[in-house]
Formats: sequence, structure tokens, C-alpha cells
Amino acid sequence: MENKNESKGSYNLRRLAEKHLQETSDAGDDLYMMSPADMASLIHELRVHQIELKMQNEELRRIQGELEKTRDRYSHLYDFAPVGYFSGSEKGIITETNLTLASMLGAERSAMIGQPFTRFILTDDQDIYYKHRQRLMETNKPQTCELRLVKKDGHAFHARLECTLIHNEGDDVKQIRAVASDITEQKDLENQLRQAQKMEAIGALAGGIAHDFNNILVAVIGFAELALDSAEKGTPLADHLEEVLIGGKRAKLLVQQILTFGRKAPQKTVPLRIDSLVRETARLIRSTMPSTIGIDIDIKPTLNPCVLGDEAQIHQVILNLCTNAAHSMEITGGTMTIGIDAVTLENGRAGHVSNLSPGKYVKLSISDTGCGIRPENIERIFEPYFSTKEPDKGTGLGLAVVEGIVKAHKGYITVMSQPKEGTVFTIFLPLLEKTGSAPDSMPQKAPAGGEEHILLIDDELAIVKLNKVFLERLGYVVTTSTGSLEALDLFRLKPNDFDLVITDMTMPNMTGDKLAAELIKIRADIPIIICTGYSKAVSEELIGQIGIKALAYKPIDRVELTTTVRKVLDAGWTLPHRQQGAFGL
Repeated sequence: MENKNESKGSYNLRRLAEKHLQETSDAGDDLYMMSPADMASLIHELRVHQIELKMQNEELRRIQGELEKTRDRYSHLYDFAPVGYFSGSEKGIITETNLTLASMLGAERSAMIGQPFTRFILTDDQDIYYKHRQRLMETNKPQTCELRLVKKDGHAFHARLECTLIHNEGDDVKQIRAVASDITEQKDLENQLRQAQKMEAIGALAGGIAHDFNNILVAVIGFAELALDSAEKGTPLADHLEEVLIGGKRAKLLVQQILTFGRKAPQKTVPLRIDSLVRETARLIRSTMPSTIGIDIDIKPTLNPCVLGDEAQIHQVILNLCTNAAHSMEITGGTMTIGIDAVTLENGRAGHVSNLSPGKYVKLSISDTGCGIRPENIERIFEPYFSTKEPDKGTGLGLAVVEGIVKAHKGYITVMSQPKEGTVFTIFLPLLEKTGSAPDSMPQKAPAGGEEHILLIDDELAIVKLNKVFLERLGYVVTTSTGSLEALDLFRLKPNDFDLVITDMTMPNMTGDKLAAELIKIRADIPIIICTGYSKAVSEELIGQIGIKALAYKPIDRVELTTTVRKVLDAGWTLPHRQQGAFGL
């Protein structure tokens, strides 16, 4: 077909050429009157021209092929560019667009032509576009704005729009050329950065308030314990003081959770009974939930679910998951079920739980009958800052923190959910089979005291008074000071009079670690205990280097305090430099 068209085109061209020859040739010209030599010369020239025309045609075909390739390359670059391109009239009507923008908006390119661009802009952001286009027309300079575009399915995404005004030659018609870029990922990263900066600020704030808040808790818990000692058991007063103690100890765990959240709390790993934490958490969250939500606890009576972990962190895991479950049933009501079981994962089964090592595990499950989680969100729920809640109801950090804590305890967390059917979170933590050291629910008794002389230093007078009473009731002789420089002078006068020094870390003029270093210079064998709520300057490793014998974290109750004191004194640090009874005991 192509050859026939080419032959027809050549025939028409020949006719036009003959006609032009007849019109331009002289009337007297007669090829027959030419001499053989002239005729041969003419034929030669014609052949040369024929070859020249053939070469020109071949060059034209080559150039045409190159132009077609260039056009294809341009078309490919234009249509499949990493950004969307479109052209529009002064009124914003789309006249041309590339495939990238069409794909970005989930629309057909042909369906976009002739449509106003505002059709693809989120209603709330259309004013941004109108102002952007107005500035473009008034200034005749390139303009950039950020707004949200809407796909055909109604899903909105963040985009950057860069527009330029083009003037057509020979008329006053103006055309808008625009580049549209999807910046959703960039916006997500910016939001994550802002959240990270907020969390960094919260972490710094947590460290700043920990010292003061812990000092308040020391006084609250300590004096409540003293008052409880004087109250008759079974009386309303004793019951009220018990509640004060429970609240104070819960506040103590709350401070630890805040510091953990800001990555400023040391992890204190001890044997824990998960069932006790579950019951305590259920009682705590019950008071905050509407009456339309019920709580069922399913724990086998013979089960002894002990794990090795940080109490504050494990409590935070249970509390976060219970809070999420309650939130999912806030409107419809329902039932939250907390179950605990012991399971054995063998080689085959362990592989199905994210390569957990075979062995015995405590299985903690928290389920609800709430709204459930959409399938497309299941993969992302443990991502930091991802949240389906409203902005004022969640940061998107809860489940990320939960997963981090579970992994830090050598465990694993799974989730199963169906929209409108509910959600089940299951946690596996290594079972601690030797539970002889696990704390029971009965209050611990203060250990036996002694007759040693203790120098007690803290800039909070209430804490000094409280701990002095605790220690003196156990038989210790206690000298107190509310200033580090005053204590240093006191120790310098009679360094051999003291068997132990207990000092706060954060104090004006001289911090506890620096005071300890000065005391050790005076007497190298003096045992020292530092008490701290939080300090960047002190850690277990650092105090060992200085020569401090123990580190106690506020708010330290009387059992912890007296236990630590006795442990340090019994570790071989008490010296025979003083005769018993030298202080009138």
C-alpha cells in the first residue's frame, strides 16, 4: 500500500514538473535540432541531477527518521516523566497533559482535556490555587504553591505546583505551563521530623521534671508509710493511707514510663508476674472506660506466668494495648478480653512466630470487639508516627513503643484484625521457670538495721527528715546536711566518724558525683550511695569508675533504701576504725 501511494505521488510530481517545463521553456527550443554532442551533454547533466535528487531524497528520509525518533523520545520523556506536566488556558482549562499526571490522578488523559484543573483540587485547597494563578497572571513570573490534589477514587495527596506563563507569538493569548509533583512522602517525612523534635523536647522535659517530681513522690510515699505505721490496721484511716501509697507507687511507675519514652530511664530487669500486672492495669483502666465496655480476664488458676523484664515497660505495653482496645469500642461498646497462657514453641511452630527460638513462653493476648483495622493499615500499625486516629487522639507512637519494648524483652507481638469484627494482639515473652526470686504481692518487710554512722545529704529538707526517721528507726546513727559544700566541710573535719555516705545527685553548688569524688580524695575507702531521679551525668558504669558503691533511683521507698544501705555495709565496706558504742549507742 505504501509503495502504491509513493508511485502515485511520484507520477503527480512528474506531471507538475512537465507542466512547469513547458511553461518555462522557450518556444523555439527544439531538442531535435541539438547536435549529438549537445544531446550527450544534456543527458549527462540530467543523470547527474537524477542522482543528486535521489541522494537528497535519501537524506530527507534519514532526517525524517531522525525527527520521528526524536519525537518519540520527547514523547516518552514527556509522558513518562517522574512529574506531571500539563498546559492550560488563562482560565485554567486543561489543554494538554502527560500520562504521569493522568496516572497520578487516576484518570484517563483524554478525559482530562477540556476540564478545569480545579476539578482535581481538594475543595479546601482551591483558594490556594486561585491565589496562585492570580499572582502568576499579575506578575508574569513563575509561581509555586503546595496543595492537595484528589484522585478519581476520592483519595487526596499532597502536591507541589510550579506554573509559568507563556505568550504565543503574534497574538495576546497566554498559556499556563505547569509541573505537578507528588510530595506526600516528603510531607510524611516532615511530619515525622516534627514529631521526633517534639519527642526530643518531651524527653528533655521528662529529664528536667523527673528530679523535682521524684522528690515530691519520695515525701508523699515516705510520710504515707510513716503514717500507716502509726495507724490501726483495718481502720478507714489505714485504708485511706494504703490508697495514697498505691497512688504514689503508680505515679512512680508513671515517671519511669515517661523517662523510658524519652529514652532516659535505665532498664531494671527483675522477675515479674504478668497476671499481677494485668489485674492492676485492668483496675486502673476500668475507671477511665465507659460502662458500655466490659473487661474479661482469662487466667488459669494454676498458671505461674513469670517473665524477666522491666516492670514499668511491661506495664506500659499492657496499658497501651488496653487503651487502644477501649478506644476502638468507645462508640459501639463491647468487650475487652485479656488472656494469659503458657505455651511451648517447638522447632516447627516457633518458625511461624517470626523465628522465635523454641522454648516456653508466656502468651498474653488482648482482644476487643471494636471497629477493627483495615487490611491496608495492618502492615503499617507498628510504624512510628502512623495513626488512624484523629490528630488530637494519638501520636502514632503507642504501638511502635510497644513493639520496641517487646523486642527488647526477646519477645514477639502479632496482630489479627477484621474491620467491624475486632482485633487481637498477641505477645510472646520468654517464660521464667525459676520463680523463686519473683516478687510476691505481700508487702516486703524492712531488713534488719545496724549501728553504723551514716552521713545523709539532700537539698530537699523533707527527704532528709524522712530518710533520717527511716534509718534511725533501724538503729543507725544519722547526721544530715542539706548542702553539698556543708557536707564536704563536715566530712573533712571528721572523715573517720562515718561508715557510709548517702547523697543526692542533683544539688546546687556541687553535684553528687563531684561531691563523691572529693570525699574519696579525703578517704578512699568510704562507701557512697548516690540517689537520683534522672541525670545525664550519672550511670552504673560511671559510678563504678568514680568508686561509688551503689546507685539508687528516686523515688526510693524505705524498703529499697534500707535494703541498699544494708547491702553496701555488709559487702565488706564497714571498717574497724571505730569502736562499737563510740557514738553513745
